[in-house]
Amino acid sequence: KAAGIPTISYDRLIQNADTDLYISFDNEKVGQYMAEVLVENIPEGGKIFMIQGPEEDNNVKLVRKGFEEGLEGSKIEVVYKTNCQGWLAEQAVDALNEGLKEFSDVKGIMCGNDDIASQVVNTLAETRRAGSLAVVGQDGDLAACQRIVEGTQYMTAFKPIEDLARKAAKYAVEMGSGKGVAELEDVTETVNDGTYEIPSCILEPTAVTKENIDKVIIEGGFHRRDEVYLNADYS
Repeated sequence: KAAGIPTISYDRLIQNADTDLYISFDNEKVGQYMAEVLVENIPEGGKIFMIQGPEEDNNVKLVRKGFEEGLEGSKIEVVYKTNCQGWLAEQAVDALNEGLKEFSDVKGIMCGNDDIASQVVNTLAETRRAGSLAVVGQDGDLAACQRIVEGTQYMTAFKPIEDLARKAAKYAVEMGSGKGVAELEDVTETVNDGTYEIPSCILEPTAVTKENIDKVIIEGGFHRRDEVYLNADYS
């Protein structure tokens, strides 16, 4: 930036850096979608856990903000929160077991991503509780999609990374060729990086559940039908 080279915060906002552009998905909406699915599937209310990614990741804070706002007015109570440092999903195993010792009647688990959800569901399966708790995650991983049709994960917030990468590459070429940020397509808002207001392009995630997985994931060409339904009937 000091040399006059345009800088872009890609996927995660670089704090207090005054980058020329920020491009990411709407992470608050990811959290809102997670909350909505839990509220819908636990209408009577109850206890849930939050097993998140590392606190140093700005996206984790945004997802949590959207999630907590989405729970407002519901009968759901967050009784246990923890973070997987460095996004090491294996940490979710001990975290889940620790939470279950105190709150065996938990009804749902918010997972920071689908890797964490994998560890959570595998751990629940050991005591035959997989599918009995509402588990949500994000990323649209193939394993998560398989769990959704199997009934052991209720939702994943899908963020097609190809769309993000393609758009960021286009912006990088245009900015490197001298085009100003004000001339870039779909840069319609600003996001505060802690000090500065950064021109931003924010893409929409999609809440994928059993009801729309065929349309969004399979018809969208992101995962093949035989892969998604590997362990489930799709006839």
